[in-house]
Amino acid sequence: MRAMEVFCERQTEEAQLAMTCACGSCHPTATAYRDDPHYTWHDPRLAEGPCCCGRFFALGHDAEAARARAEAMAQRLPREGRASKGHDFRAQADLRP
Repeated sequence: MRAMEVFCERQTEEAQLAMTCACGSCHPTATAYRDDPHYTWHDPRLAEGPCCCGRFFALGHDAEAARARAEAMAQRLPREGRASKGHDFRAQADLRP
């Protein structure tokens, strides 16, 4: 399987991050807010980038927050019918364009 890197597509007061998924049929995106890193004013699911095949990425203001969001997605996605045979968690930082 090829490596899937998350990259910044656009950045203003919000950053649109994306992943070109290895399945080849999806381009999942997630939104991060400069002035709202904890998603106090915005839906926390905007920090999630799920793909139709079960692969995903999650954003957080630090690695711990991103990992917690990813763990929650790993539990939720199979219940939504987007199951995977397991998840491999990898951290990626500094996505500035």
